[in-house]
Parts: sequence; structure tokens; C-alpha cells
Amino acid sequence: MSREQGAPRGDANRGGEMGERREVDGRVLGPVSLVVAGGGIVSGTGKVAALFALLATSDRRRATVGEIKHFVWPEESVPDNRVSVCLRALREELPGRVDRIRSGVCAIDLPRGSLDYLRFGDGVKQAKRQRGRERFRRLNAAMDEWPHGEALQGLAGSGFGVRRSELRAEWRRAVLLRLEAAHSVEEEEWLIRETGELSRRFPRDQQILRFLLLARASMLSARARGDLVKEWKEKFGQPNDPLLIKTIETLRRTGRRTGPHPSAHLIPRQLPPIDRGLIGREDQLAELQGIVLRQHANSRATLIALTGMPGVGKSTLARHLAQLVEHRFPDGVLCADMRGVAGGATGAPADPEQLLDRFLADLGVRTKSSGLEGKSAALRSVLATRSVLMVLDDVADMDQVLPLLPGAGTCTVILTSRGSLSDLRARKEVCMRRIDLLDSQAATEILNDKIASVDRPRTASLVAELVELCGRLPLALVVIAKRIEGRPPDGIRALVAQLGEDRRKLDTLHLSMHDLSVRLALDCSVRALSPEARCLLWQLAIHPGPGISWSATMDLGRVGAGGDVDRAAEELVEANLVQLMFGRYVLHDLVRAYARHPADFQDGPSRMLEDATVRQFLEHQLQNVRACDRVIDKQRVLPIGEAGGVAVIDPRSEEEAMAYLDSEYEAAMRGIELAQRKNLTRYIWLLPMALVTYQWRRNRHAAAERILEDAVGAAREGGSPGDRAMVHRMLAGSQMRRGAVDVPVRHLEQAVRLSEQEGGAVGRLSLARSLHMRAIVLRRQGNLAAAEDDYRRARDMFRALRDGVGEAAALNGLGTLHHDHRRYSDALRECAEALRIFETTADVNGKANVLVTLGKIHLSRSETGEALIVYRRAIRIYRELGYWPNEASTLRCYAGVLLTTGDAPEAVKALERAAELLEVMGDEGLRDVLDQLGNLR
Repeated sequence: MSREQGAPRGDANRGGEMGERREVDGRVLGPVSLVVAGGGIVSGTGKVAALFALLATSDRRRATVGEIKHFVWPEESVPDNRVSVCLRALREELPGRVDRIRSGVCAIDLPRGSLDYLRFGDGVKQAKRQRGRERFRRLNAAMDEWPHGEALQGLAGSGFGVRRSELRAEWRRAVLLRLEAAHSVEEEEWLIRETGELSRRFPRDQQILRFLLLARASMLSARARGDLVKEWKEKFGQPNDPLLIKTIETLRRTGRRTGPHPSAHLIPRQLPPIDRGLIGREDQLAELQGIVLRQHANSRATLIALTGMPGVGKSTLARHLAQLVEHRFPDGVLCADMRGVAGGATGAPADPEQLLDRFLADLGVRTKSSGLEGKSAALRSVLATRSVLMVLDDVADMDQVLPLLPGAGTCTVILTSRGSLSDLRARKEVCMRRIDLLDSQAATEILNDKIASVDRPRTASLVAELVELCGRLPLALVVIAKRIEGRPPDGIRALVAQLGEDRRKLDTLHLSMHDLSVRLALDCSVRALSPEARCLLWQLAIHPGPGISWSATMDLGRVGAGGDVDRAAEELVEANLVQLMFGRYVLHDLVRAYARHPADFQDGPSRMLEDATVRQFLEHQLQNVRACDRVIDKQRVLPIGEAGGVAVIDPRSEEEAMAYLDSEYEAAMRGIELAQRKNLTRYIWLLPMALVTYQWRRNRHAAAERILEDAVGAAREGGSPGDRAMVHRMLAGSQMRRGAVDVPVRHLEQAVRLSEQEGGAVGRLSLARSLHMRAIVLRRQGNLAAAEDDYRRARDMFRALRDGVGEAAALNGLGTLHHDHRRYSDALRECAEALRIFETTADVNGKANVLVTLGKIHLSRSETGEALIVYRRAIRIYRELGYWPNEASTLRCYAGVLLTTGDAPEAVKALERAAELLEVMGDEGLRDVLDQLGNLR
């Protein structure tokens, strides 16, 4: 790609810390620029620069195609392939770091140190982990990356306007954080200077006014401070920021900020020491801290509930949050281990009435109240007049926690629970937060913290494997971090091997001397389940993943423990052992590893139940995939039989069938792998056969070839000669679509022999189809005479069998051969007859194939207009069918014809659509199409 007009050469090192040379130097905090060492420069406000800026400032450096259109082409309506072309231009500047469009999403991979925005964000996150002067120092270093708060300069459109506002808000939060840090360490001179400058730039900002007042509290008289506030009010009206209002009132009373007043009552400080750092939760921590402080400043009670799966770090986050805000609660901190789920291992869950007794005593309160309700009312009365922070860890359910909650007042409760606490969610004053897995960067940081800096380059790939094997679960990562400390790379490699073995995984993640164990954490949650939910969890673990639909889950329950399967699934979701995502139940890998080897299933019953579960899942997959295949390919008959004991969908259109297979494809492929491991021949060959047409339409030819190679062997046990011939044909078709020529012929010769063994009408139909496909491959080999013989034999057999679809396909094949021999009139006659027959059938794909052949014939006869007409008809059909490879190849032919007529704009549109399809399919032909587009522009 040529560099954008006006792009300055610049220095690839500019902005690097201490002269560090970077391979990539990206800038979005100000004017946009991208400098690649030894390569080109992108800068300014062009489309490529705008795309880079969008991706660089988006969450996880990812953006959808729709977002890209909105940002990069704000005033235009552009097709998806314009995005592909722009993305390709950026990829040329950043080779290996810009992904192709996948599932409608684009992504860019930038090293953390290569982008000013990421360096700024990382610096702020690191500062948040520090206290006192070190926090202030690190914030100063981070703000050096973004001193003035400007970003994305010159990029037009409402999208970038909103993004600039979001970035300015992020910059402002960092500014206020630094002001708070400076105030806490009494950097008065710096604070006076900084707030003076900021108040000139942002005179309306109430938080900046607040710090201006705090900075000058000791040097201004009470009257001078009052005049300053009065002047501000005259310009901007009454302040409404609770922290500013409280600061004004405090300074009016005392002249300076004061600490809490001494109190006659007891002040408990029960927050335990934090034995674990907090990595990857800085943004959540800052958000929750802001909620607590705002509510407290506004004299409102706060309830924060942190939920999530076992080991995800809820308790650690709660303790860090409590530590950050405890200074705002002058009447103390109350803490309790509720033993909600863990009670199964250490005794019964904590009794709320006993906790009420303890809390009242800790607060120095004597009460004559008795019973749960009376003591709960007494605690609420006390807390209504005090400001107390309460931390309740591992809550079981609403019944356990409700008696302990304060009513009116300024108290804050932080609670954690492995359950989702859905009943609590209905209360509008509750701030519910599900704590999810760490991102890969934070997970890597936890492990790298235990590895010497000089060893990190050698261990980077091992650490990446460990992160994935731990499933980015904080508890697992902490265990592994302790185990890798001081180990050489060979020792780390051994841990990778241990974690890779399903049965050793949980042993590797167990450290009894440190009270750290993924198995024990999961034990506690699973023991609290009903028998039906435990059985369903085990069955879901047998399912190969990545997710299982609701209907498949219900089918599994039919061979499980019985009971209400839907309620058991809800119980697993409520316990955060299973997550419901996009209508599918998903297990974390470590939960799956745990549930596959439960201690309370004896060998005999578990083997029987496992076998029944596997077969039930595979039967569900087979019947539903076949239901879709019947709609997509109405000609193929598979010996599957009727569904018994499983729910089967009824797709009403090819589009609906393809959409279902899009969602189930990964699960179906894993099901085939499961069938291979269990040696279940029925599914090893029938499931690939039911899936193959979908795979051809989605350009998944390599995957089809791989599973059909195993299907050939399995069909020997479970299929008739005609069935086995069909498997050979589908395997040959997959190989042919990948470009192979010789190998498919061998499979087709085998298909011919097997078809002849079958006999009867079924055998003759199988033979005709085998001859037809062999003719296609022979023609590609250049053996035109043999191909013509097979086409004619197939045509005659189809005609005798009154198979119109087969006869029309064979006629189309003869038409291609006549075209090869330049017998264009004969070719036109054969294809016209084929088209007439296809018009009487439901096979629109075959009709499109004939139209493509007709297009080639018309071109050879210099009938350009006719060629364009039939190509357009074929393209429309392929698009409706979702047959991506055929649509892409026909679009390229169509574009070629358009160029001969001088219609370059329409040719560009066709090539852009082809590029979009090739991008999605990952097809090697994409580069040729993009090069052609580049030459046309």
C-alpha cells in the first residue's frame, strides 16, 4: 500500500521510554500515526489511519464490521468488502499483526509497549496497585504519555466524536486519581500549581475545583475560600457533586480536612491482611471504589454483590476494595466468613443469628432483643446512626444474608457468593457484578511475576500454554505461580505436560500446604448441588463442548438421574458451575476436568451412564444435523432411521438449516472426535456424511476430507456396498474441491465397484452418481474421452431411473466437454436441456451450476450480454444458498466479463463481494482479488 498523502517520515523511536527502540510505534493520543521499523508510515486522517485508530482504541483491539463502517465511512453506505480492502492495506503495513475478518470481527495485535494509549492505561493500572508516594510517582510517569488530554485529532464523524469523549473521560479519571494521590502525600506545591493550570483549562469541573480548594486550604483564609466558591457559583450555578459539597462544608467548619471524630463506642477493624495481589481487576476495582465513595458522600447505603465460579477471585477483589475504602468508615469494619458453600467442608454455613450476636457485641451494643428478627432490627437501629463497612464472604443465599443487612444510613456491605443470588438481583439498590476469568495479559503477568526477567523470552511459549491450560482462572494461576517459582524452563515444561493430562490436571493444581486447591474449591460447590444437578454436571462434562444447546441438554437428562432436567440446569447456572452463553450451556475446562472423574460414581454405573450419555448426545447431533441436511441436499438418503428419544428441529428453509449448522458445527465436529475415541462406528461415518454438504458450502473441505477418511473404514462395518460407495464419493468430492486430481479417481473407482456390488435400483442409482463424479475428475485430469464415456453412461442410467436431477447434472457435464472441444452449439444445446430439466426440480444449486457453464459458453461465442445475465442469476442463487466458494468464483468470472465491457465500477463491486467471501473463508485467492482491486482503483 502506498503511504497516505502528507505522512511525515518521523523517527520510529519517538516516544520510546529511555530511548528504547520499538518495532512498532503507534500514536492515538493526539494526531494519529503508526510507524513500523523498516517499513512504512500511516498518519493523518485517511481511511487506513482511521481504521488503525478505531482498532487501537477499541476493547481488546477488536471491532465489528458494522463499527468500522460507522467510524471510517461516517457519511457513506459502503459494502462489507470495502472494509476488507482497507483492512488488507493496514495488514500490509503491520504484517502478522492484523487478523482477517472472522465472524464479522476484525482485530489487531499490538505489543503493549508499542501504543501510547496502552502504555498510558498500563501505567495507570500499575499505579492503582501502589500506595502513597509510589502511586503518585507512577501516575506522573503514566500521564507523561498523555499530558494534554487530546486524542484522535482530525478524525471526522460522530463515531470518533463519541470515542474522543470517552477517551477524555478516561484521561480525566486519571487526572483526578493523580490529584487524589498528590493530596494524600501532601504534595502541596505541586498540587497548587497543577490545580491552577487545570482550573484555567476546565473552569466548570467541580472535582478540579474541589482539589483546588484542598490545595489552597492552608494558604487562603476562610473568607478567601468563600469568595472563590462564591465566584464559581456566580458563573456556573450551584455545585451538585457530593464530594465537592462535602469538602466545602468541611473546610467551612475546620479550615482543613479532618479525620474522624473520636467516638465513645467500640470501633471494630476486622479486615484481615491481604495475602494475594490483585492483577487484571484494576478497572473493576476502580469502578466499585467509585460507587462506594459516591454513595457514601451522598449519605446512602451501598450493597455490592460479587458473584462468579469457584476460584475466580471474588474474595480477593472484595478485600482489596474494602482496604481501599475502609478509611471512609469511621465506625469500623465488620467481617464474616459466611461459609455458604464451603460449609460442606468446614462445618455448617454460618448461622445468621449467631453472627448478629457477634456483630452487636463487636459494636459495643447490648440489647434485650431475642430471636432472629429482634436482633436483626437491633443491628439495623445501630447501623442507622453509624458509618460501618461490612464484608460478608461466601454467602449461601438470601435467607442467610438478609438479617445482617443495614437499612437507612451510610453503611456499605460488600458480599461474595458462588451463587448468582438472583433473588438479590431484583433489589434496585444492589450493585451486582459477575467476576469473570482474567484476560490473557493479566494471567500471563501473574505467572511471569515468578520468572526472572532474563528467562522470560525462553519461557514465553510455555507460560502461554500454562495460561490456557489453567483456563485463565485466578486460583489455578496462583497455584501454578507458586509451583513455577525458581524452576528452570525444563521444570516449567513438565508442569505443562502434567496439566495437559486430564486425570493429572487437578492434582497439579493442588497445594495443600498453602491451602490452595482447585479441586477442593469445586468440591464445596458440587457437594451443595442436588443429586439431579450433580448427575447433569457429570453428563455435561462428558459432552465434548465447546457448548451444548438447551434441547441437547434436555435430551441428556432422559438417560441421567431423572427429575426436572431444566431445573437441574438452572441450579448449575445459579451455582456458577455452568454458564449460559448465547443459548448454550458452557463449562470451564477445569470444571469439565473435575466433573469427568467424580469420586461418588462407582466404576460400573459410571461406565454405563457414560455410554448412554455419549450415545444420547451423538444421536441428538446426528438426527438434528440430518434434519438440516435433508433440507440442503434433498437427493441423498442416509440409513439413519427415525429419531427415538431425542428432540429434532424442523428447519423450514435452507437459510434456517445453514444457520442451525453454523451454530452447531463446532459441537458436531467434536462429537465426531468423541465417536472416534469411543469407536462408535454408526456416528463415525453417518455424522460426517450428514455434515458434508454444509462443509462444502462453507469452504471447509479440509475438515470434510479428514473426517470422511475415517468414515470410509467405519462404513465397512455399518454400511451396505451402496452406502460405502456414497462415502467414497463424498470423500472424493472433498478432495477434488481442495484441488486434488489423482487421489479422488481411486476413491471413485472404488465407488463404482461397490455400486456394482449393491445391485438393484439402489445400486444402479449409486453407480450413475459414481460415474458422474468420476467423469468430473477425469475431465480435470485432461482425459476427455474417458470423461465423456462416463458422462453418457451416467446420463442414460439417470434417464432410465427417471432421476431428473442426475440426468440434468450429467447433461451439464457433457456441455462442459463440448465447450472444451469448442463445439459451442452442442454445448449450448446440452446445457439448455439441463436447465430445462432443473427448472422442473427443487435443485436450485444444480440450476446455478448450469448457469455458470452457460456463462462460459456465451463468452466463448462472444455473447457478452447473455453471459452477464446468466452469471447474475447464478450469483443470486449461490448467495441465497449460502454457497460461499461457488459465489466467490462466479463473482470473479462475472467481474472479468464486466471489465471487457468497460464497466469497471460494477466489476469493483463484484470483486469487493468476492474479497469479502474469501476473507471470511480464509481462501488463498484473496490476495489475487485484492491485487486486482488495487489496480482498478
